[in-house]
Amino acid sequence: MFVYNISFQIDPNQQAPWLIWMQEKFIPMIHATGCFSDNKFYEIEVSEDQAPTYTLQLFSQTPENIEKYKNQLSESIMTELQDTWGNQCFHFITAMRIVN
Repeated sequence: MFVYNISFQIDPNQQAPWLIWMQEKFIPMIHATGCFSDNKFYEIEVSEDQAPTYTLQLFSQTPENIEKYKNQLSESIMTELQDTWGNQCFHFITAMRIVN
């Protein structure tokens, strides 16, 4: 199993509307690509002086599906994130393979 992970830090003043947008728009857009079989969306516990932090883990049976998403499909989705939230949402991406 392979995991495509997107971590986010969101402006505390935008946390509530961002969470709704993530669940109603962003995650469904990613699933509509057909590249991922499941996802988990977590809030990461951080200290009170840090911005709210989340991670979205997208699961794929093959690394080819992740490559297809990265190379052919992710640009428009990530542009939507940037256009909607701008500098109120910082994100970074990692790809992983589950080893146990």
